[in-house]
Amino acid sequence: MAEKHGQAENMLVKLENLDQLLTLAGEVIITSSNLDLTYKNLQQLHNQKVPVSRETVDGAKDLASTSAIISSNLHHLVQAIRTVDLTDLSFRTRRLVRDIARKTGKRVRFEFEGESTTVDKTIVEKLYDPISHQIRNAIDHGIEDTLTRQRAGKPEEGVVSLRASNSENETFIEIEDDGKGVDLQALRQKAISMGIIKQEDPFTEDDALEIMCMPGVSTTATISEVSGRGVGMDVVREQVTGMGGMVTFRSTPGKGSLFTFRVPLISAVNILDALVVRSGAYFFAFPINSVVTTISVERKDLHSTLQKGEMIQYLGHLLPLYSLNEVIDKGPLSDDGGLVQVLVVDHKGLTIALKISEFFSPQKLVIIPFNGALSVEGLSGTTILGGRKLGFIVDVPSLIDRAIGKRGVRGLRKTAEPGKKNGSAPAAEVSAAAPESAAESENLAPAIAEAAALNDTGGIRAEDAAAATQEFIVEIEKLMPSLNEALFALESDPGNADHINKAFRMYHTIKGNFIMIGFAKGGATIHSVESVLDRVRGGKVPMSAEIMDILMDGVAYIEEVVRTSKGGQWTDQPSTAILEASAKILPEEKPHTRRETDVTAEAIQLSHEAWYRAAKYKKEIIPTYMTYIEFDAGKQPAFLVACLIYKRFTEIGDVLGTVPPLEDIEKGYMYGKLKVLFASSADAGVLEESLVRILTRHYGAQAVKFSRFE
Repeated sequence: MAEKHGQAENMLVKLENLDQLLTLAGEVIITSSNLDLTYKNLQQLHNQKVPVSRETVDGAKDLASTSAIISSNLHHLVQAIRTVDLTDLSFRTRRLVRDIARKTGKRVRFEFEGESTTVDKTIVEKLYDPISHQIRNAIDHGIEDTLTRQRAGKPEEGVVSLRASNSENETFIEIEDDGKGVDLQALRQKAISMGIIKQEDPFTEDDALEIMCMPGVSTTATISEVSGRGVGMDVVREQVTGMGGMVTFRSTPGKGSLFTFRVPLISAVNILDALVVRSGAYFFAFPINSVVTTISVERKDLHSTLQKGEMIQYLGHLLPLYSLNEVIDKGPLSDDGGLVQVLVVDHKGLTIALKISEFFSPQKLVIIPFNGALSVEGLSGTTILGGRKLGFIVDVPSLIDRAIGKRGVRGLRKTAEPGKKNGSAPAAEVSAAAPESAAESENLAPAIAEAAALNDTGGIRAEDAAAATQEFIVEIEKLMPSLNEALFALESDPGNADHINKAFRMYHTIKGNFIMIGFAKGGATIHSVESVLDRVRGGKVPMSAEIMDILMDGVAYIEEVVRTSKGGQWTDQPSTAILEASAKILPEEKPHTRRETDVTAEAIQLSHEAWYRAAKYKKEIIPTYMTYIEFDAGKQPAFLVACLIYKRFTEIGDVLGTVPPLEDIEKGYMYGKLKVLFASSADAGVLEESLVRILTRHYGAQAVKFSRFE
């Protein structure tokens, strides 16, 4: 399989889950050892043609039972490790509602229920897009403007609610608004004008959903920044059905609408709870959540309808009966015996009965998916059954579609596409263009050669780009929940110093990650947000709606960086909107208004810990060097270039101190001059030559003075 470059696939894992995983791994080892001993005993008895003792049989049975329990616990534990709660989704949707309400000029209160609901990590990431589409629709199409709500006797503030919950096999996402509701008559007229229905035909909510989900259909008269282009519900349903789910809705004129997404509880673990059946000479495994019942029917009780094959009566209804073998083109089953074994399966309200030969006990199976060279409609993969028999995993949605299609009748409602299995989605294309390398010299010492292998876009090493990005994403994802929590708490209590300081620390740390990864322009964007918050923290400006907008937009910008970085598609781009909004709050914070530090004359102040390290290097005869640099930052802020230079020095030695101090550099007190004191065991001549070349080529250095420091 081709390796995915530049795509981070990391998530945080609870230590207690890893402890449980380690414990179960130990139990697997013990069970495996006991199984091996039992096998040897049985083999010896077989070779000697000695009857198997009751004790040996009971031991084998206990081992089989223990193995089944351990495998089940392992499966559930790995599923639990992969799940996350919806706290982060809650923060993102709250910010989205705030932003849309600001753009539309409507007053909207957002309510989120079910933050503790746990969902597979991959499903959470896929859910955000359809949820955000539907929230936009709810606010722009559903919630009325203030004057209209007043006339209708409603509160001026509209309400949008998002509720999340889990059933045994599904996750439910409900998005409800108290707006004007869906205009069913307008949709009906759309359907008539498009020739989909006739004037006299009935029109239900299901029909309305079908019309809404057609590409290009919109009942909005005007196009806005938020909606009105006929792009929305078709995308929503496509994304939800792509996860093996379905969309339903109900609406009451004048009172609002409720849209529900039902998504299977899918995990990437290829283990399936299945009912195994035999049909002729073949074995099939049906996902247990698609099985309705198993029954035996007298052959005389089968019903035949004209040109439509056999049917059976089940719970007062006639169900079409198909031969499983014939549906998948494996030939007819023999009609021996008076009883017919029938399996009833269902998917999204479509229920059929299948004629089979024999039932086996439900069991856990490992799925072996078909590769790209093999695709069989109605089947999704294979599995190894007991006794090393080969079985086929049934894809129930496409099997039902195939069965109904063989009789020339198809359901009116669109279901999951046959080519897409539950839980799968088209693989995103990953662009991984290799940055241009700038290796400087074959004669460099290993440490210097590593530091010299830089690219021209900001000093990041090409061979470490993917790993560095992954570390960056993991670090950011650890910080984002705390930052979101602090900002929403701050919005409710604008004067709370604890919330302000917490948010400031988060922004400051994230900015450091941007700079250290080589995202200079991104770092400048976050620095502007941090500077605005610093003015609030220092009492220079009060917290205002404009400042809160900047803080919220900053989080949205960071999340976009993380999302695109995961796909290997991020390029270092600033947010012009954030920089411009911040500049209105920070007119006097530009670096040129501050007094310039005399870098050439000022001595480096070492911390106690740095003094200790310097003494240690002197004792070990490891040389210490002083480097003075004058550089032209060009269009980038000087402090960001200085931070990148600092990062390079940390890669080739131990930085003991700088002028200006690092904390002043990060605050922007930097004017294109820098002095660095560092220790390195590399050859002095090679070190100086390499540093001059690197600093000149990549950081706009106009003067570099390198000397031994005693």
